[in-house]
Amino acid sequence: MSDSHSAAGSPDFSGLDGGNEHQAMDAVQKVLAWYNKRIAAAYRAPVPEESQIAELKAAREIATGDLARLESAGPEETARIAAAYAALLKEAGPEA
Repeated sequence: MSDSHSAAGSPDFSGLDGGNEHQAMDAVQKVLAWYNKRIAAAYRAPVPEESQIAELKAAREIATGDLARLESAGPEETARIAAAYAALLKEAGPEA
């Protein structure tokens, strides 16, 4: 597994094998925080885009559900969730 932090100092989940519940929870929580920042920024826009805000809120609800699911998820479900959120973090880049 690679170092747990990238050169920029943000967590690097690219090496997740998916079996670690704590790493999966950390990834989901970081994505939730990213969604919250984006929602807040969207509300502060001079002309808030309601459709963008609705999409972000829907994505945040899914992430909240996935975080709750991790409580009882087996290794395969944990791996799926971890991989999905590691990909989201990678896609979000340094602002996540």
